[in-house]
Amino acid sequence: MKNKIIVICLLFCFYLQITALPINVSIVGNVDYPGVYILDSSSRVSQAIQYIELNLTSDPTDMIKNSPQLSEMSELKIDTAMLEEQKIALATKNMQKKNSYYAPLKEDEGETFTAKPISKRKVFLIRNKVQQELNLQEFYSNGNAAENPYLQNDDIVKLLPLETSVRLTGEVNREGLYELIEGEKLTDLISFGQGLTKDADLKNILVERYNPETGELQTWKIDYSVINKNFDSEHNLILSHNDEVRVFKKPYLSKKQTVEVKGLVKYPGEYAIDENSTLLSVLESAGGPQAHADLNFAIMIDKSLFDSYDPDLERLLTSNPALMSIAEYSYYQTKLREISGKHFVNIKQLWETKDAQYDRRVKAGDMIYLKEPFLLVNVSGAVQNAGLQTWEAGKNWKSYVKSAGGFTLNAYESKLRVIRYNTNAWVKVKKDTVINPGDEIFVPELKDKSAWDYIIEGLAVTAQLITIVLGIHTLTK
Repeated sequence: MKNKIIVICLLFCFYLQITALPINVSIVGNVDYPGVYILDSSSRVSQAIQYIELNLTSDPTDMIKNSPQLSEMSELKIDTAMLEEQKIALATKNMQKKNSYYAPLKEDEGETFTAKPISKRKVFLIRNKVQQELNLQEFYSNGNAAENPYLQNDDIVKLLPLETSVRLTGEVNREGLYELIEGEKLTDLISFGQGLTKDADLKNILVERYNPETGELQTWKIDYSVINKNFDSEHNLILSHNDEVRVFKKPYLSKKQTVEVKGLVKYPGEYAIDENSTLLSVLESAGGPQAHADLNFAIMIDKSLFDSYDPDLERLLTSNPALMSIAEYSYYQTKLREISGKHFVNIKQLWETKDAQYDRRVKAGDMIYLKEPFLLVNVSGAVQNAGLQTWEAGKNWKSYVKSAGGFTLNAYESKLRVIRYNTNAWVKVKKDTVINPGDEIFVPELKDKSAWDYIIEGLAVTAQLITIVLGIHTLTK
């Protein structure tokens, strides 16, 4: 059933693509290059604006000459009467993908025009001589599609310059530069930012206003809890162009030091710490390890030394290794060996003995992972069937290689190594080498040797023999 739904969706998308016919749309007003654009019928008003906001990349007339698709459309007739004194140029990558057509018109003599940023809250759509005012902010913020309709052939989009904008930063759900209409207040701006976060300090919202004429910076410290009680309070300022509004985090939250505990503990999560907190105290706060946690291979990472956030590694660290694919396991093992900030911790001894010699201080940002027992062995390299195998107590490396179909013809058997899961050490195998859960048995390939390789090996053996002979000769004198 699931496959049928996917096929239907793909067919529907294909249908939409082939039915997206070219349409003529005139864009006028606050535009560097007003004129007639040929878009497709799946374009909305916001997409038309995005096209003209992108930087021009080349001369439109050159693009017509160089684009076979646009050349084929050169017979298209476009009504340019209303735009005869304006010029048009569309040369953006997105337009190339949508087969946009360029119709350069007569250029104004001795006069240039540079558009200001575009108002998104006052956009006019003229269709069949009927003008409709649109507020795209409603579409961006609330998904109101009625404010961002699909375009039709011969539509005219009239753009106005953005007159008033205010920047909102800090503990809001959506930071950014927002357009305001004259008379709008702080509460209007906060609503555009999708409201305050739960960590916002209501008593510490800062509004900054710079006066370019006097060079003075005026500030207001706003108590938003007063506004919540009385919307008409003087704290609900009327905002002006270029105001900066900053919402700060609650003071006790910004100073809070935490350690994150993940995996098989009773209560995984973040735990507050102080300068005296230790690994044992954090584990006790988390309720201790679960009964089936493998304490031999607990992992602790100092996040301040962690090079970069790796979402795949984060996911795999808390996953059951037995459920990983071979590719995931290989990636996990490789990244675990090279990860920076990883500490050696003996949580098994620490938890069982509560002995301070196994304990250590923790600091803010540390991450502790307790995992399930890793009862697998990875056999990789020059074997017939490389991959994960179930670990069995007492089973030696030869048995695992045999289970993998044996060595390939180019296997370098004498260089076979066991990579220990807990230490990442490479161990040269012996008959009695024990294979532990999580270990990797790696068999390198024997590369093809050239004549020069044999010469080098011969010289090395000869040098060793000479050394031995000289040593014997020295001892027998």
